Amino acid sequence: MKRLLLSATLIAAGILGLANNAQAATKSSSPYLSDTTQYVRLKKTMDVGFYQKSGKQYKKLLKKKGSLLAVSGVNRNEVNGQYVPTAGLTSGAIHYSRAKNLKYMTMDNLHPVLVPFTKANFTPVKLKAPDRTLLFQSGTGFKLTPKKDDLVTTPAFYLTLDNYLQYYSASDLAKVAPSGLYQSVGGLNVWKPTASVKVSKVTVKGRTTTIDYAKPLKGMPNKKISRGHYRLTVVHNPTKHHKTFFPDGYTQEATWTTYKVNGKSYYVGQSIEVKDYVDD
Repeated sequence: MKRLLLSATLIAAGILGLANNAQAATKSSSPYLSDTTQYVRLKKTMDVGFYQKSGKQYKKLLKKKGSLLAVSGVNRNEVNGQYVPTAGLTSGAIHYSRAKNLKYMTMDNLHPVLVPFTKANFTPVKLKAPDRTLLFQSGTGFKLTPKKDDLVTTPAFYLTLDNYLQYYSASDLAKVAPSGLYQSVGGLNVWKPTASVKVSKVTVKGRTTTIDYAKPLKGMPNKKISRGHYRLTVVHNPTKHHKTFFPDGYTQEATWTTYKVNGKSYYVGQSIEVKDYVDD
């Protein structure tokens, strides 16, 4: 009886293994990329719905083979009579001087450019520096203002995909992302920085990211290494924090993790309004 049970178990395991292998094979043989893909590179020069400002008008911009693109969303749309996964694409969080001159028709519901999200068109990319595009806010975490009517907006910075540090004073950030509205910056967040600087090198080792640049950035905890050489050392504490706040008239749910940037406290997270009880 034991042998029979063991044989049945092995047969069941074999069938399960075959099923799992079949599912994996089906997934790997799919001509489409996963819906969870965040970044891709173009395998060929093509139209992905980008327009670039030229004078007072926008002209079609063909993106070159090898271009890094951010996936803003994946949906199913009809292409040549079939419903297939199509992607909305942007250049992602790039330097303001470039971002302000771009427009993305894939995000225009009236004139969408439907780009099939195929392996023939794109190669999936995982960022080597995971801290890129994260909005680093000054402080140890979200807090209420002294009047307890809102969350505090602090100075912040982020590292762009094309190697710039962009810094925002509290007043400038309040114009575009008040009270911790964003955890990371995307291609549609075209925010004019208070100051910025070109980055020469980014290295990642474990939970530490090192960012090197040539000129000190006002408002940042710059560390001078030598003449014309400054550095930020960013150390991540992965412990997650959560707190519910009750500003005047509504509820905010905030989550964040903390960092040390050259020994100074910063945090990355998001605060979302979840209930307006005044209107109940």
